[in-house]
Amino acid sequence: MGWADICTWSTKRLSRVEATPSLSRRRAVRRAALAWASGLLLGFVLACQATIWLEPATPELAVVEQLALQLSACAMLSAMLALLLRRWLRLAASLALAATLAAPTVNQAIDAGGAPGLSGATTLKVLSVNLWHIAPRRAATVAALIDSSADVIGLVEMTAEWRRSLQPVIDRYPYRVDCFAQEPDCETMLLSNWPIERPIAGRIWKSNPIVAGGDILWQDRRLTILVTHLTRPLVRKEESRWYDAAAADPADYLEASVPFNRQATQAGRLARFLNGQAPDLVLLGDMNAVPWSRVQRAFRARTGLDNRAGWAATWPAQLPWPLRLPLDHVLARGRAVVSGFAAGTRIDSDHLPVLAEIGWRE
Repeated sequence: MGWADICTWSTKRLSRVEATPSLSRRRAVRRAALAWASGLLLGFVLACQATIWLEPATPELAVVEQLALQLSACAMLSAMLALLLRRWLRLAASLALAATLAAPTVNQAIDAGGAPGLSGATTLKVLSVNLWHIAPRRAATVAALIDSSADVIGLVEMTAEWRRSLQPVIDRYPYRVDCFAQEPDCETMLLSNWPIERPIAGRIWKSNPIVAGGDILWQDRRLTILVTHLTRPLVRKEESRWYDAAAADPADYLEASVPFNRQATQAGRLARFLNGQAPDLVLLGDMNAVPWSRVQRAFRARTGLDNRAGWAATWPAQLPWPLRLPLDHVLARGRAVVSGFAAGTRIDSDHLPVLAEIGWRE
């Protein structure tokens, strides 16, 4: 080996020695960044879970419970980072959080074909649609409603423009209930292939929410079907023009700890109204609340309505499934049973439509 070879070998060796600490430092920096991100994510999810457990009355804090499914996904991401970093305690905490957050979102679904006590194989097809009052287009919605072959359609956020666009759909249904003649801001309509008796349309006790529907005479059975639309959970109750601080709060009718928002007030008023209706009842519409929220749980407990057939993530329709919330519902009580439930395909709305099958049990 000559002198030149020795010099070349020494230079390469020195380069490798100098590169090793640099590479180690980069790996250490990446590992530290992952550990920091994992800890931050875990801390955020833990804070949200603690907020849910504390059941705050403030609407801005209470809205966290609506995001339980998304927070559970964040906890799973934290678990994967902890596994990558071999942080076993952090992994266990993340998995525990993911499980506790996901648990309330799991419904006890019933098999539509095997629900006990259902009489006959015929079901009533009910479609619930939030039209979106600022929808830029309408053709896809009109086509979807025509193709749905639904027996009953409930519509909310129906503007004057929507009424004109949906005239071909309205003409296909011989029976209709709405409150546009009495309420310029009605935005609510029920269409039916079956006769409607004792129609109901308008504000509940001259306040919100608005309902539309009546008694559907279906195969010699009398079934009350109503469509409604509750307000968003972030709106405080004192922001309503019907709010009266000295009057009894309709939310107290729910007999539960619910957020101090207008949605709880509307849900309490609606629950009291529904409990004065016939026992065999179906309620559909945009509730602006997930099934596991305190308002929805208290509302179902007070009215006897249930959603055991499941739920579907419907809003915002523009986002993929993991980021959507199940805000549109079809609930039933009495001899009426929701034996099937699913979201429809994308239309011109920020909500996906939901289609339910209603069975009858003796």
